[in-house]
Amino acid sequence: MRKVFPRSLRARLILSSGVLVFLSLFLAGIATVYLLRAEQENTARERVGRLAEPVALRAAILEASGATAAQIQAILENEYGVRILLLDRDATVVGDTGQTLRGQTLSALAQQAVPAASLPNLRFRVQRFERGPENLLLFTSPAGLVAAVPVAGFVPRYQAVVAIPESDVREAWRELLPRLFLAGGIALAVGVVAAGLLARSISRPLQRITAASEEMALGRYDQQIPAYGGEEVGRLAQAFNAMARQVSGSHRTLREFLGNVSHELKTPLTSIQGFSQAMVDGALQTDADFREAGQIINDEAVRMRALVDDLLYLSQVEAGEVVIHRDRVNVGDLLTATEERFQRRADEAGVSLTAESGEAPEIAADARRLEQALANIVDNALRHTPAGGRVTLRAMAADGGVDLSVHNTGSVIPAEALPWIFDRFFQVDPARSRVDGNTGLGLAITREIVEAHGGRVTVESSEAKGTEFRITLPAGANGLDGAAEQGRTGG
Repeated sequence: MRKVFPRSLRARLILSSGVLVFLSLFLAGIATVYLLRAEQENTARERVGRLAEPVALRAAILEASGATAAQIQAILENEYGVRILLLDRDATVVGDTGQTLRGQTLSALAQQAVPAASLPNLRFRVQRFERGPENLLLFTSPAGLVAAVPVAGFVPRYQAVVAIPESDVREAWRELLPRLFLAGGIALAVGVVAAGLLARSISRPLQRITAASEEMALGRYDQQIPAYGGEEVGRLAQAFNAMARQVSGSHRTLREFLGNVSHELKTPLTSIQGFSQAMVDGALQTDADFREAGQIINDEAVRMRALVDDLLYLSQVEAGEVVIHRDRVNVGDLLTATEERFQRRADEAGVSLTAESGEAPEIAADARRLEQALANIVDNALRHTPAGGRVTLRAMAADGGVDLSVHNTGSVIPAEALPWIFDRFFQVDPARSRVDGNTGLGLAITREIVEAHGGRVTVESSEAKGTEFRITLPAGANGLDGAAEQGRTGG
């Protein structure tokens, strides 16, 4: 048999809260009845016992006025609405509104002589009577009470006794039940309403998050939800919004990446296809034409190979698949090697290239990867420095670590382009990059390598000071203990 249970979170919260409130009220009611049961029994006895006084006095007054036992019985039953016994002086029942004890003798209730004295403190006596099916509590008034009858020397023949079933007193606690049920019903209704409001405050953000997730599953990634609710729900909404922004940004970056890669590959492929087709069609006649076409095809193939290599390396770095081998690296030697590597190219471009290492400390780094990061920046600087300009490499100690900077004169990066300068395929001047073969991946690779070393790379550019890229490696990058350190790059 299939179990029926609410499937929605809101319904489950309301149901569970209602059950919890019900159980709490039920247990509290049982405890209340248990604790108040004795008090209710005593209260019931007190309430009935207080009738013994006026009943006895009324019976004595009626007898003094000449009323018979039957008349007294009828009047008392009509006035008080309880079972009343009339006993003679021998404790024989001469009147019973219940009609079952007439003629029986209740010796324990034999009337005492009435003293001619002032009234004692008003109170009642109670005795248990058990005979056959009868199980009664008998309430009598003080004997001296009849002295209040305004007839001199009157001694009553009859004693009035209030009789009630003992079960009525023992079950007096049942009188609490209607009020407990009423209070419990009100509390349960209030609890369910409060649970509904609480469940709504929890389920509404979750419903919004679910709807937004479904939209994202359909490819609509620009989803944001209000970050309201309690701490946990609010943090969940904030985390979802951050995730949605990242997913949307990643999707947008992926589209741009595919578009950029397609564009970058289209130009060399067009050249390769064009010149190879010219060879096939016989449009090239001389050896010089073939050599020129072959050279162009080779250059474009090299450009494509470089682009593919950069893409593969960048993807490996971002995926954390490139291992960083940390060894002792002399920063001065690193700058000198980079200067020698680019010196010929700087001379051809008419640019002054110098390296200043100063007293930079040794650091723990992967020399090959760090040289690659530095070379990408120097290559970028040489391409954008006009003839007669300067490119300066510097290294200096900084807070226990080291700063590596590459400064060039004569070129300025627009302020609006600075936030995007390390993005893949970003190019300040795309037309110029097409000419010099720049793929727009060098600075992106540099940032990944530097961050894999636990450092950061920044850039500043202005008309007055030129452009400076700065690689900052943290204090923890030095302080080697003589052993090589290894680690993977983080994506």
